[in-house]
Amino acid sequence: MLTDHYTALLHLHSGLRWLVLLSGCVLVVGCVAGKLGIFPYRPLGKMLSTVYVSLMDLQFLAGLTLSFASPLVRSFWSDPAAGMKSHDLRFFAVEHTTLMITALVLAHIGSVRSRKALKNSDSSAYGTALKWSLGSLVLIVAGIPWWRPLMG
Repeated sequence: MLTDHYTALLHLHSGLRWLVLLSGCVLVVGCVAGKLGIFPYRPLGKMLSTVYVSLMDLQFLAGLTLSFASPLVRSFWSDPAAGMKSHDLRFFAVEHTTLMITALVLAHIGSVRSRKALKNSDSSAYGTALKWSLGSLVLIVAGIPWWRPLMG
C-alpha cells in the first residue's frame, strides 16, 4: 500500500509537470518574440529563463525524492535484468530519469550561456536561450509518461 507521503509527492510531481511545461512554452515564445526585437533580454528573458530553470530544479528535487519512495524504482533495482524487460519499470528507473536529468542540464546550460551571450546582443542571448530551452523542452515531453493519469 502506498503511503500518504508517497502519494503527496506523486501529486506534487505530477502537478509541477504542468508548471514546467507552461513555463518552458512561455520561455520559447518569449525567446522568439525577443529574437524578433520585441523585448530586450533584460528583464524579460532573464526572468523567463530563471522561472523555467527554478521550476525544473523544484521538479527534479520532487522527482528524486519520489524515486527513493517509488515501488516501481525499488522493484527495478531489486532485479535490474528482469526490470529492463518491463516497460513501466525500465521507463521510470532508466528512461524517464535519464531524459529528465539531461533536460535539467540543458536548461541550466542554456540559462548560463544566454547570460554570457548577452554581451554580444539581446538577439544573441534570446537565440541561445531558445536553442537550449527548446532542446530541454523536447526531452521533457519525450520523458513524460503520457499513458498514466495526467494528475496524480
